[in-house]
Amino acid sequence: MAKATKEETKVIEMENKIEKMTQFLADNKIECFDIQKLEDEQHTTIFRSRMEVKGQLLPMALLMDDSVYLMLQVQIAPQVIDEEKLKTLAAAINNMNNNVRPFKFTVSDRGDFMLNACITAENNTFNPALVNAIMGEAVKFMEAQYGNIMEAVWAK
Repeated sequence: MAKATKEETKVIEMENKIEKMTQFLADNKIECFDIQKLEDEQHTTIFRSRMEVKGQLLPMALLMDDSVYLMLQVQIAPQVIDEEKLKTLAAAINNMNNNVRPFKFTVSDRGDFMLNACITAENNTFNPALVNAIMGEAVKFMEAQYGNIMEAVWAK
């Protein structure tokens, strides 16, 4: 029996995580995700959905790749943080990042204000229920803090 190369092993492991996540969604009748497979070196798969917070639908994505991590990203405010705004908002972002353990806030190159959570997603121990629970915590957090966050974003 031939041994799988490192590259082949990564792809096989990635498919297993994708299968686990896809099966979890199907078993729990969670039908709000679109799945996109990228043709990149990391074999990235994106599970896209939306998170409803205070009547707003915020784009959300779970990014899975060959690494032992999964990234949950929520786009809080699209293309609103320019270079000048980032200078005034940096202290507030640092304060939030220092005081909110499970989630971190970033600004994308396009100026999108994002909430991120990095989740361990090792192939053998990958737990979609844990990912679902963390998404639930993100919703609770955003429901509680959305007004404060948007106030900081729109402050002069």
